[in-house]
Amino acid sequence: MQGTCNSLSRILVIDDEATQRHLLHGQLTDQGYEVMIAADGPEGLRLLEQHPEVRLVITDLVMPGMNGVEVVQTIRDQERQYTYLMVMTGVDDKEWLLKALAAGADDFTNKPILREELELRLQAANRLLRLEDQYKLVGGLAELAAVRAGEDSTQVQRLKHYCYELADDLRRHHPELGLTRFLVQDIANASVLHDIGLMNVPDSLLNKRGRLSEKEMALIQQHAREGGEILGKLHRETGSPYLLLAHEMASGHHERWDGSGYPGQIQGNAIPLPARILALADTYNALRSRRPYKDPMPREHSRAVIVEESGRHFDPMLVESFLRVEARMAAIHDQFRDLHETW
Repeated sequence: MQGTCNSLSRILVIDDEATQRHLLHGQLTDQGYEVMIAADGPEGLRLLEQHPEVRLVITDLVMPGMNGVEVVQTIRDQERQYTYLMVMTGVDDKEWLLKALAAGADDFTNKPILREELELRLQAANRLLRLEDQYKLVGGLAELAAVRAGEDSTQVQRLKHYCYELADDLRRHHPELGLTRFLVQDIANASVLHDIGLMNVPDSLLNKRGRLSEKEMALIQQHAREGGEILGKLHRETGSPYLLLAHEMASGHHERWDGSGYPGQIQGNAIPLPARILALADTYNALRSRRPYKDPMPREHSRAVIVEESGRHFDPMLVESFLRVEARMAAIHDQFRDLHETW
């Protein structure tokens, strides 16, 4: 295996057994990694603080003082970028292993570690971390598109929280939909990608005041199809379910329940559920936000618009969900308030 040439080539190993540290150091060095060694949890955390570029950590579970579960929990609580955490277990460490996985460990391996198994597991870890970096890049481009459309970072954050509240309400009230906690979080995170197609729209058109011509409106409406195509291509190249979800949301967030939306005039339940969630959240966000071409709408007026569009623009089930969580969405608006907003 050829070593990587970036931060993914560095690994932190935390183990109180000198023999195990020596074994891992040799195996990882032979595979092209730069290895940092810690004899206990506190030392490992100090090294990680000194070298924040490190994204791969292998830690023993049963150690005196600070155990591996505490190491995992501390890293998860403090990390600024995702760290891949692998724990090493002994034959009788099943209870410790379950605690470590619950605390946020990504993978585990038994001691002693076989060289071939370690290499394969680290290859999988590197693939995940590279995908994570791709998501950050795409997310950054999506936020740039939002800024070009006259939105600010607070509006992007609000949208994520709105989507989370709606999706989580559906998870609790409609278990037949099959929404899980992980999928709810993915829907919220993927929402930031929905307007990535706006990168192809001129600034003068995005921020134009007054009525748009039919030609101008058609140009703006292309962003849903183009954004979906961008994310669909990334999904095909990576196989990432997250990017497939983002593709569905970008493509479908301007479809309407009655079939009068765009780009595909899809109707009813044929519109993917994540896109239906985003459609309502995005509209509420737009109503309550200040844009270069409009002032924000007060809470009660925004609420009335959403309710009036039940069965036309929005899935009636989503409007019922909105009414259950509207107070929390209003609180989110107040928490992430636009600059100079007065409502």
